[in-house]
Amino acid sequence: MRICFLGTSERVSYLQNHAKNGVHLDNMADFVGTAARPLSVESRCEELELAVWVIEQSIEAEKRGFDAIVTGCFSDPGVEAAREHVCIPVIGPGETALLTARMISHHFSILTPLPETIPLAREQVYRLGMHPFVASIRSLGASVAKIRDRDLETIDRLITLGRDCVDREGAEALVFGCASMSLLADEIAPKIGVPVVNSVLLSLRAAELLVRSGLTHSKKTFPVPIKSRACTATASNNDSVE
Repeated sequence: MRICFLGTSERVSYLQNHAKNGVHLDNMADFVGTAARPLSVESRCEELELAVWVIEQSIEAEKRGFDAIVTGCFSDPGVEAAREHVCIPVIGPGETALLTARMISHHFSILTPLPETIPLAREQVYRLGMHPFVASIRSLGASVAKIRDRDLETIDRLITLGRDCVDREGAEALVFGCASMSLLADEIAPKIGVPVVNSVLLSLRAAELLVRSGLTHSKKTFPVPIKSRACTATASNNDSVE
């Protein structure tokens, strides 16, 4: 099995060092870094910029023989559009994390990096129909770059915020609304006392599960774009003439 992970080198290093319990990295031949693309998504503009790249890389990954694609941004830019262009599973960490949180709890809180990213998380919650189950969406007040530094002050703030969601807002689980934050999940969960969803590892496991189960997204839900169909048909006709 070959899974293409579209993420930063930091997340690649994390996966190589920590992947376990069913994710077999020796089966993942390539990790595709986000060079020349936004290394973090903190606005809708960056979402759109990354989405185009995700679509392009997904098409290329399928051509290269990968069995599944996992994207590396919690807001899942380009995931649904990429599903229209390929037949192999395309997994987004945000969708995977939210659906998992609903499965293991009745109410959960989402922690995002910045106040500006709260609307992005809220839009995703409503798009997936998860709003009845969200206790709160809170901001850490730190940029993605700051979170990646893993300084003790940021980690302490994250623990305090998580405890506040549990004690005051009734959260029974936590979802970190940023893939870089998810890399801290295993470290922070024991200090908060509720499950903390690690969206990055869960996404890889979800991709592996779908491939092993012979499942992928429905083309009734994600049909090939009409213009792409026309281009494919034209190319096939030209090949026949030759």
